[in-house]
Amino acid sequence: MSYLSALLNLSEPAIEHRLLTPVAGIELVRARYQGFAFDRHVHTDFHIGIVDAGAQRFMHRGNQYLLAPGRISLINPDEVHDGEGLDKGLYQVRLLRVSATALEQFGKQLGYRHRELFFKGPEIFDQPLYSGLLQLHQMANQSRLSPLAVDSLLLALMAVLIQRYGDGEVQSMTAEGGLTISQLTQLKDFLYADIAENHRLQTLAQLFQLNEYQFLRRFRRSFGMTPHAYILALRVDLARQLLAAGKDVVTAATTVGFYDQSHLHHCFKRRYNLTPAAYRRQLAG
Repeated sequence: MSYLSALLNLSEPAIEHRLLTPVAGIELVRARYQGFAFDRHVHTDFHIGIVDAGAQRFMHRGNQYLLAPGRISLINPDEVHDGEGLDKGLYQVRLLRVSATALEQFGKQLGYRHRELFFKGPEIFDQPLYSGLLQLHQMANQSRLSPLAVDSLLLALMAVLIQRYGDGEVQSMTAEGGLTISQLTQLKDFLYADIAENHRLQTLAQLFQLNEYQFLRRFRRSFGMTPHAYILALRVDLARQLLAAGKDVVTAATTVGFYDQSHLHHCFKRRYNLTPAAYRRQLAG
């Protein structure tokens, strides 16, 4: 057995998800990967990630980063990124997913009013915060531990994250030659209004009085991916949220615009290395 394997409990499921209550929109994920690579994608919530064994290489806004023990990744909604093990090796990542609504609630408790919060990132070095995040994951898995202790630690960690690494200006960083902030907001609102619609390139371009070529060029400058890939990523992420809310796989698939359950199954597993049904069962307890 290798040193890295000895660090991990290989008898545990490779991927586990857990909802934290009573705060809605908070999810803990522990996932062990080897030879699995995430395609470029986006999500609608905030991801706070750590690795406690091995290392993950990831791309963010065209730059390469390495997530290793002691480091923390902070990924905001709609920031394109990918990920895979360093040299395709074994690693274990722990993720704290925070919805935009939950982050806003934490911000209000800390006195932030009428301000959209984002995180500076995508990679920070903060050993006490790293240790606290690791402790949160470990505590949440202890059935005999007081929920009050988990709630208190979560709030303390969110306070550090917001006060030390919160940044209301992060979305002003738009790519040169890409869509503007107001155009990106308009586009997301249009897509979310009917995520299941089979949009045409011409329709999206006409939102901004652009021709198809102009829109496609600006979109790719902003996201580094095609509109089709972006919408597919949104659909997978929104389907995950519906599954977390208790919807069945068929309902989640049809609601967000997949052809059928098998289409969602394929895309979901490609994104998370886990089937939609298995994800739903984990969160159902």
